[in-house]
Amino acid sequence: MKKFSIFLAAVFWLFVSCEGPAGRDGFDGRDGKDGKDGKDGKDGKDGNGGAAMYWYILDNVIIESDQWQLVNGREQLNSFFQARITIPELTRKIYEDGNVSCYLYQRVNNVEVQTPLPYTIHKGESDGDKKILWTETFFIDLLPGLIIINVYYSDFLTSIIPEAAKFRIVLNY
Repeated sequence: MKKFSIFLAAVFWLFVSCEGPAGRDGFDGRDGKDGKDGKDGKDGKDGNGGAAMYWYILDNVIIESDQWQLVNGREQLNSFFQARITIPELTRKIYEDGNVSCYLYQRVNNVEVQTPLPYTIHKGESDGDKKILWTETFFIDLLPGLIIINVYYSDFLTSIIPEAAKFRIVLNY
């Protein structure tokens, strides 16, 4: 047993004492390229050594009821409504490499909330003993310089024009 204890102590001492001199430090990596802030093409420092993010926000974009345009004819299959919003700040660069978010303002329990698109809400009403059910879906299509907000109804009942709606649009890159 004594020999085994001496053997364990020697193995432990061997592992603990096997530290050589430290090697040389490696080469430093190359610095990254500064980003652009997207507005004037100048470097956009954020004060922390990184590139600033470009933000453009359109708040309180209101689409009135008479601005919704019908696509594909009343009560026809695949019919829906759309509204076009020209946004020159939606550049090709943002379209290809950035992010565009759109929010629908709504009132929930008398509190204003922003709901991100796409958004689908299930609706229904009664007509006597008959229940009428449908869904309303909002979503966006993007092109450089243009956002198209679409409203689809699951029952294609497009004889009723959507009500006025308020949106918030956020572009970032």
